Amino acid sequence: MADETTTTGEDDGSELDERSYERGKRMAWSSLLRQAVHELGMSGRTLESLIIEREEAVAMLRDICEDHGDNDWKSDLHLADVIDKHLGRHLG
Repeated sequence: MADETTTTGEDDGSELDERSYERGKRMAWSSLLRQAVHELGMSGRTLESLIIEREEAVAMLRDICEDHGDNDWKSDLHLADVIDKHLGRHLG
């Protein structure tokens, strides 16, 4: 009987420890992300404004790449890759 109580207590404890660990980990990452956003000067930006800005940058890059590079890239490609691989290589 003592073994069952100990085993059950250990299971409950390890499940609680795992949940506490995951909660703490998420809180730490959230805090780090919040600090990074603040340090980058982006704390007042909304997701909507960032999406609009990206769409405008993609449209501008499409125009510039048409004249000075190539447009063989998907619109969700990282902008640094677009500049490097589809514009910069043609300019150098």
